[in-house]
Amino acid sequence: MEPFIIVIIIVLLYFLWPFYSRLTTQKGAPFVPTEPKTVEKMLRLAQVKKGDVLYDLGSGDGRIVTAAALMGANAYGVEIDPLKTFYSHFMLLLFGLNKYAKIIRGDFYKVDLSKANVVTLFLLPETNQKLKDKLQKELRTGSRIVSYAFKFDGWKPSKKLFNQDSAFGPIYLYIR
Repeated sequence: MEPFIIVIIIVLLYFLWPFYSRLTTQKGAPFVPTEPKTVEKMLRLAQVKKGDVLYDLGSGDGRIVTAAALMGANAYGVEIDPLKTFYSHFMLLLFGLNKYAKIIRGDFYKVDLSKANVVTLFLLPETNQKLKDKLQKELRTGSRIVSYAFKFDGWKPSKKLFNQDSAFGPIYLYIR
């Protein structure tokens, strides 16, 4: 490729990235990767086991989906960002987990969660509030909801795990 074309592509990416980033974070939260120790704590708190159906809303790079699949769950990530979706698909394929885990590119407000018995999320407080009705309507009794850092106003968590490994805050478990 000509050096001139490479320079043009880099300049375009530099100037367009803020617009792309803003577009993909308008739906729920900016991308902040969950620390590996916190992923483990979230899944342990939810008591994820073989046969569970887990949905990670705003799955980012797919690390929760990957970890849940390694624990035997049927794991689904919902991510609106096409680059993160592509990366997640690639990683699942690389680890041979694409039979047990899928990434859905789309809006988590529009995805049917009725098959889930575990939902994980690391979103903003206002996003959690917008999701409350959807979770109440679509999840079956006994389903577990794990929210990292932000709680749901008006809901009493079944458990709250203080997370010393993180600057973002505790992990909340809700039982539907």
